[in-house]
Amino acid sequence: MNPQRTDSPWLHIPKPNPSARLRLVCFPYAGGSATIYREWPAALSPEIEVVAIQLPGRGNRFMDKPNGDLDAIIEPMLGVLIPYLEDKPFVLFGHSMGAMLAYESAKRLESGLPGSLKHVFVSAFRSVQLPRTDEGRYLLSDTGLKEELRRLNGTPEALLQNDELMELYLPTIRADMQLCDTYTYEASPPLACGLTAFGGVADSGIPQEDLQAWESQTAEDFELHMLPGGHFFIHSDSPQLLQLLSGKLERILHSHTIA
Repeated sequence: MNPQRTDSPWLHIPKPNPSARLRLVCFPYAGGSATIYREWPAALSPEIEVVAIQLPGRGNRFMDKPNGDLDAIIEPMLGVLIPYLEDKPFVLFGHSMGAMLAYESAKRLESGLPGSLKHVFVSAFRSVQLPRTDEGRYLLSDTGLKEELRRLNGTPEALLQNDELMELYLPTIRADMQLCDTYTYEASPPLACGLTAFGGVADSGIPQEDLQAWESQTAEDFELHMLPGGHFFIHSDSPQLLQLLSGKLERILHSHTIA
C-alpha cells in the first residue's frame, strides 16, 4: 500500500490493515465525526479494514468550514477515496445523514470502480426516493436547532447547555442538516450490489415501511433489520448492530465474489 494514499484529512483509518481482503467505508451522521467508528475494527474480522470518512468542521478538520452542499462534499471526497479503494473490493455503511452520503457515493463508485462495490449498508434514513419530511431545519434559530437536537436525543444534555461549545458546534450541525433537508433524489437505476437497511423500533421519525422502501434501490439481495433503540441505535444497540454487520460481512468475504 502506498502510504501517500492515507494522508488525506478525508480518511480516518482507526486500525490500518494493509493485508485486509475487504474495506468497510463508514460515513457519519449529522454532527458526527469519524471517531464514532474507532471501536469497530475490534468487533469485525481481521480481514476487514475500516475506513471512516471525516467531513469538514469536526475532529481533526474542525477548522475547515462545514459545507451543506452535496456536490461540494461528494466530489472532493471521492477524489481521495477512489484512488484508495482501487486495489481491493469494498462495502459502504452510513448512519442517518451518512446513509444518504453512502448511497450517493455508491452510485458514483459503481461507475468509477465497476465491480468493486460489494454491498451498501444504510442505517436510520428513509429511502432516498421518498419525500423529505424535515425540510427547513437548518433555517431554525440557534434555540430551535438546539431543541431539534434534544428531540433527536443524540446530543448530550451537558453539551446542549454549554453555550460556548454550542456556538462552535452549531455551524457544523446546521450545514449537515442543510445537506439532509435540501437533498433531492435523482432517479437512478438500482444499485448492482446488495443492500441492507437498519432501523430503530423506537425511532418514531423513520417508520419501518420507509426503511423497507430501500428495497427498490438494489437489483440484488435486500435485507431489513430492526433494532430496539431510537434514532441513535448505532450507540445504544451497538453490540447487536455490529453482530448483524459482522455476519453479513463474513458472508461477503466468503462469497465467490471476493478473491
